[in-house]
Amino acid sequence: MLEDLDHLTTRISLLAQHAQKLEAERLFLQARLAKIEKERDDLAVRLDGQSEQTEALTAKVSAYQSEIEGLRTQSQEKQAALQGSLDLVKQENTATQAQLNIRTQEVSKLRQATESARDRIDSVLERLPGVLLEDIE
Repeated sequence: MLEDLDHLTTRISLLAQHAQKLEAERLFLQARLAKIEKERDDLAVRLDGQSEQTEALTAKVSAYQSEIEGLRTQSQEKQAALQGSLDLVKQENTATQAQLNIRTQEVSKLRQATESARDRIDSVLERLPGVLLEDIE
């Protein structure tokens, strides 16, 4: 019976050691769990902050895109207006150039007519009696 008691004492001792070991393991796991939960909470707070930051940046991007579209529209309108003005100036330039060409031709014809008239007048004056050639020039 003593043997049984020794055996029982040994078993109880082993069981107590095992219980202590399990208790130590439980405390270690609880500490580790607490640490992991704190880390999780910190990461959740950080994620929330980043989500807010992402939303703010998304709003800014949207605002900038709207502004860019507005500026692009204004630019296109101004470009269209400038192109219209350029086309009008080109048309006026073409019309003015055509008028200049016509006037140049008219001046050329008038010069030829003047030269021809001068030659005829000189011819008539040469044929007049009593007129010296020196008087004509």
